[in-house]
Amino acid sequence: MQILLVILIVNAFVLILCALVAVSGHLLRQTGEADMKINQQEARKVACGQALLPALAEACIYLPAACGGKGTCGRCEVKVASGGSSVTPMETILLAPERLQALARLACQVKVRQNIEVEVPAGLLAAKLFCARLAAARMVAEDIKTLEFGIEGDDELNFSPGQYVQVYYQMPWEKVMRAYSISSPASAKKTFSLDIQRVSGGIVSSYLHQLRPGDTIEVSGPFGDMFLHDDHIKSPIILVAGGVGLAPLRSMLEMLREIDFPQPVWLFHGARSRKNLYCEEYFRELARQHAAFSYLPALSNPMLEEGWVGSRGMIHELLEKHEIELAAMATAFVCGPGPMMQAVEKVLVAKGLPSDRILTDPFDFA
Repeated sequence: MQILLVILIVNAFVLILCALVAVSGHLLRQTGEADMKINQQEARKVACGQALLPALAEACIYLPAACGGKGTCGRCEVKVASGGSSVTPMETILLAPERLQALARLACQVKVRQNIEVEVPAGLLAAKLFCARLAAARMVAEDIKTLEFGIEGDDELNFSPGQYVQVYYQMPWEKVMRAYSISSPASAKKTFSLDIQRVSGGIVSSYLHQLRPGDTIEVSGPFGDMFLHDDHIKSPIILVAGGVGLAPLRSMLEMLREIDFPQPVWLFHGARSRKNLYCEEYFRELARQHAAFSYLPALSNPMLEEGWVGSRGMIHELLEKHEIELAAMATAFVCGPGPMMQAVEKVLVAKGLPSDRILTDPFDFA
């Protein structure tokens, strides 16, 4: 009984400490306004103390941030001509010295503390902000929901299979964003779906799991360089997913299904157990209907009661054992946890696939 009481007291102390840290961080945050000039245009007022990434979003410039603005993906690179805060350790890792000397910065790492001048590459100015209304939600695995949205107004989402959108969530003291791959066909312009894994402690994933039909969200996009284009469909395609990393590959498969799989396609999908393996029956049926499509799932920790008789182990191990004729022009798309993607890339390179034919995208799923 005394041990339980001690545990409760310690937990309560930790919660109070976390709350105090959050509140103090908010209260100590720099206040006031600064002038932000973008691409030599007229300056506009922005709040001091925030990162440049959300400040640019206020100016309707939506930069890619697959890591959710945590400084690990390096996609939000801009040039800060003047007024930038000190270079952070993450920037010294992700940006070459010559890039830093040329005033390149990561927008998620720069703090707005004074008047600031920014140059945004023209290629990063195309993304738009959309209002999307939830039409339907269904559980497809133990912790994964597929959310189907309709785009409000006259806007359309013109994306390529494999790209992602960024979802915005307003917290009491700041607006945060997370990147989620589009899992629906690119042929649908007024609707899209997201496969959302609920992450323990995840701010945005928990928010999305709580949405009900009729609720609206803000999304920007599309973003991402890992997408399927016409050149890829002229040669074999290898798709490798870990868990909810299947989402962008689902969109690719819908396009390939629409054109009747002109070249061989292999889908390797890894999950912990069968209750985490979603769309299994759909892909098995797809493989029965199309001889050029092969579905190869593997479970790393299947439960006895699930009656799993398929492959066991990590997905890169199944890939390593499987005989695939990898032509030099074959393309692999890999999505999932970082260690899984690294292991898969090593296997593919060992099998003879050039590294520049292996496309990946890092994500923070929380």
